[in-house]
Amino acid sequence: MSVFRTATVRIVLAALLACIACGCASIPKTAGPEDNDPMERMNRAIFAFNQKADRAIVRPVATGYRRMTPDPVERRISNFFENLIGPVVVASDLLQGKFRQAGADTGRFLINSTVGLLGMFDVAGHMGLEAHEEDLGQVLGKWGIGRGPYIMLPVLGPYSLRDGVGRVMALPLEPLREYDNDTGARNSLVVLYSIDARAALLAVDDELDAAFDPYVFLRDAYYQRREYLLHDGEPPTFDEDFGIEFSEEDFLGAPQEAAP
Repeated sequence: MSVFRTATVRIVLAALLACIACGCASIPKTAGPEDNDPMERMNRAIFAFNQKADRAIVRPVATGYRRMTPDPVERRISNFFENLIGPVVVASDLLQGKFRQAGADTGRFLINSTVGLLGMFDVAGHMGLEAHEEDLGQVLGKWGIGRGPYIMLPVLGPYSLRDGVGRVMALPLEPLREYDNDTGARNSLVVLYSIDARAALLAVDDELDAAFDPYVFLRDAYYQRREYLLHDGEPPTFDEDFGIEFSEEDFLGAPQEAAP
């Protein structure tokens, strides 16, 4: 592990301990998402910058990538990057006490990394080993650490303090660290991952653009998605942290009416 990476992990752990000691993650039970956004003015400025950069550069590149890349190839690329987070998923399973799921996710990672050609083919999925979305941000949430303030990061987008700390803590577990001595290869993979991830979000661009307040729309969608994952797809009908009610439709969308 490089000196920089070691220092980064120490800084994150120190920040986490400070948050716990100071109680900065505690949120009033009646607080809504807007009450957990003390840096809203700065966040909105960063969001505006991100939107401009996205419309000028990122979205056109992602659109071109989607048009030029055959669907089977694009699916292989997406599978490859999904497989890369396998170690993070397994570690998150273990830290949440999900030992049976950890075993299944370990098998999934090993099978897809070998027989599936570095994850490009989801062989494990066809064997009944379904993918799970777990990360260290969810681990911290299960351990009782609150969300902390909402943070909009340049280029990277929305995070809560808890999820941001979890994201940095996961860095040593990511296979891309093996490319530390090959900056060109690492940067190429990061760029390809970013383009592929942005292409996957093109379908929701119209909905975001049409929102009365895109900033609030994205913030609320982010919190709802994280709450959905934190409760393993079964969020409570009443969120004690937010003080508002959620229905299944809030997370999964309204059911489509059958055609006559």
